Amino acid sequence: MAILEWMSFWDWLLLLMGLGLLLYYWGMSTYRRFTKPEVPHLKPLPFVGNLGTTMFKNIATQDLIRGFYNGLKDHGYGACFMLRHPIILVCDPELIKAVAVKDFEFFTDRNTAIMENGDPLWTKVLVNRKGPAWRDMRSTLSPVFTSSKMKMMFKLVSDCCQQFVNFLEECYENTPSKDYIIQKDGDMLILELKDFYTRYTNDVIATTAFGLGVDSLRQPKNEFFTMGQQAVNFGSLRLLLFFVMPRVLQAFGLSMIPGKIANFFRAIVKDTILTREREGIVRPDMIHLLMQAKKGTLQDEDSTEQQKSDKTKFDDEDIVAQAAMFFVAGFDTSSTLMSFLTYLMAVHPDMQDRLQKEIDKTLKEGNGKFTYEALNSMKYLDMVVSETLRLYPPISAVDRICIRNYTLKSNPPLELVPGDNLFLPIYGLHSDPKYFPDPERFDPERFSDENKHKINPSTYMPFGVGPRMCIGNRFALLKTKMAVVHLLSRFNLKVTPKTPIPIIMEQSGFNMTVKGGFWLGLEKRPT
Repeated sequence: MAILEWMSFWDWLLLLMGLGLLLYYWGMSTYRRFTKPEVPHLKPLPFVGNLGTTMFKNIATQDLIRGFYNGLKDHGYGACFMLRHPIILVCDPELIKAVAVKDFEFFTDRNTAIMENGDPLWTKVLVNRKGPAWRDMRSTLSPVFTSSKMKMMFKLVSDCCQQFVNFLEECYENTPSKDYIIQKDGDMLILELKDFYTRYTNDVIATTAFGLGVDSLRQPKNEFFTMGQQAVNFGSLRLLLFFVMPRVLQAFGLSMIPGKIANFFRAIVKDTILTREREGIVRPDMIHLLMQAKKGTLQDEDSTEQQKSDKTKFDDEDIVAQAAMFFVAGFDTSSTLMSFLTYLMAVHPDMQDRLQKEIDKTLKEGNGKFTYEALNSMKYLDMVVSETLRLYPPISAVDRICIRNYTLKSNPPLELVPGDNLFLPIYGLHSDPKYFPDPERFDPERFSDENKHKINPSTYMPFGVGPRMCIGNRFALLKTKMAVVHLLSRFNLKVTPKTPIPIIMEQSGFNMTVKGGFWLGLEKRPT
């Protein structure tokens, strides 16, 4: 009996050891192609890859990307692993140029599973389309984002800016609004600016993309703003899990963006379209441009021909999809950029003073008003925005999916097959002293007329690179620059005891932010 008990014990031990080995090899199975001695890679652990303890921390995505990049930047490329998902990090600028531009036909697609869960509306947005479907939709939408169309929407953005700074002036002159945490310290108003920028951005998108007049500062709990917050507020762990194992989460009925949000956008857009078609309403906004695209009458001023409508069928659901994605993509990214920019102006008062002199000069020449042409002529403003985007790009990396067999020409070369996922590490490149000396220093002079030609385009790409770069970058810059010039024309930005110095980054949904918030002081400028 004792012998049988001992045999039973050893049998169980061997069985458990065998199961452990099988589990180990399964946990490592997806790494095999990229952990060969000749392939540069970061050594992974079973199941968690290179994430380890970081997956349960609120680590900012840009810190994760920079860590991967620093571990592989001495090679042209290298493999890293997010859970069981292998990623090829392309570090060399020439390889980036080959993947994103020169040999783009091999890498036309992106990893779209993250947005395909839930309402089928999200499969229609431009960023989620693949191959010819993406190319046709990009061609259809490109005329919406040309310089002339931005000029057309300039007045709508300007009105939102006036609404924004007028509200801040009211808070400054009178008792601060009870809906916000605002303090008055002598001649200085102390507030967390990110919340205000987010509400301004919400109102800009509401009026330009959905044809709605919204005042989220005076109506802080309006439905449009509330839905926007729900659409983008995801924890960093949830975001990571949706990226590396979307099918598993989909099997459990979880979606990246809830269907009720898609239905909310759908109802607004379709009701607006019906009203405009019925009453013949024409308004200089994105809905009008998308309705023209649907009819095939959208004119591209860069082309002598009218847009062809036979490339892709464009219906009301497509209009809803593009407007909704425009909202999701721009809701938090622009307000984050504005927050970092004004923070940097507060901690660099000499640069703030120089920018205000340019603003005052522009206003004087425009008889007290900003125009689209004048805004785009402000060189120091552009330098400040560009350097802020280098330090704090809206996205830390962009991905590309290999769709045909391809050889990544480096030493050693790497054979890629369809389905391989590549990352272009934007944040890693932006913070590499090899390309940007003293990279932690805020220095707008990097982008002066005398210096900007020294920057390799494949090392500076805040909105992505190549044909799949962000289609709405002009609009993002427009609403950012407009908010900044209006604010600094009326207020000085000040450091307060609550201002985080130095800043500590953390992840908030899709975007990075500062731990504790962007607390700054506003001091009224003399008129």
